[in-house]
Amino acid sequence: MEVSKAHYIDGRSKVEIARELGLSRFQVARMLNRAREVGIVSITLNSGAPMPELGKKVRDHLQLRNAEVVEAYGDQHNMRAAVGRETGTYLAGQLTEDDVLGLGWGRTLNAMLDGITYLPPAEVVQLSGWFGGGFRDGTAELARRAIALTGGTAKAIPAPFFSVDARTVALLRRRPDVAEVVDAFDRLTTAVVSLGAVGPRPITITYTDVPERFNEQVMRSGAVAEVCGNLFAEDGGAIDSSVSRHTLSVTAEQLRKVPRVVMAAAHTDKAAAVRAVCAAGVPTDVVLDVELAHALLRMPAVTETQRSTEREDRTRRSPECA
Repeated sequence: MEVSKAHYIDGRSKVEIARELGLSRFQVARMLNRAREVGIVSITLNSGAPMPELGKKVRDHLQLRNAEVVEAYGDQHNMRAAVGRETGTYLAGQLTEDDVLGLGWGRTLNAMLDGITYLPPAEVVQLSGWFGGGFRDGTAELARRAIALTGGTAKAIPAPFFSVDARTVALLRRRPDVAEVVDAFDRLTTAVVSLGAVGPRPITITYTDVPERFNEQVMRSGAVAEVCGNLFAEDGGAIDSSVSRHTLSVTAEQLRKVPRVVMAAAHTDKAAAVRAVCAAGVPTDVVLDVELAHALLRMPAVTETQRSTEREDRTRRSPECA
């Protein structure tokens, strides 16, 4: 740690550090390499600049209305932050006071409102119940920050995203304060969501606090992607998993009907998930990092026929529901 701080933070050369610590220059170099290997040091190059030409290629490749690509490289945490900030900038340029804004939540969206000082006074609707553990505060915080910027009204689901008892979820949906929010899903004009990758391992906060037996059902479902708890197969088919009966969230069908759905995603680990959800007809606009954009362009293009077919809600049933 001391060597890394001296070199990367204080700007000292390897020779200077070696002299001060009584080491050889080669020992210092090995320590710095080791620090990067174990994650003590991570390097991110982030100009924060949009890449419009690459964005157009991704837009056409995925059959979208728009794609924003951010010039960011490096570790996943910093790329999420860069994509999140660009998502906020993009939203600020699109939103009007007549919009009803649906907000998902995720680690990429956590930075969405950083640097944004104003949003039009749109109505804000939270797209899912709160998550367990430390994510509960994060979900509510994003909604609070959005409301502070818009000065508009807000609707949040006063209940958890997941319940072990499906009957509890059914009862909650009929409770007036929850039903009011769920009804608002059909009035959404803009939604901002993040993306979770499901296979070969879950790369999503959505199922972090869910009992293992339910996670196993998700992994067996054939899903590669998740948005607001909704699961999607590699070819874009929505998967009707029994796990959905245990969740309080906007549905895939409702998201498909929203005129503008902005989806944020970072890192090449999510390439298959991005393509699947775009083939499913969920997002109209995406915000990505440059490496993820290039990874998507190396994959087969989404066809207009495929996307329009999936927008007709051709839903699959997962194995445990068959």
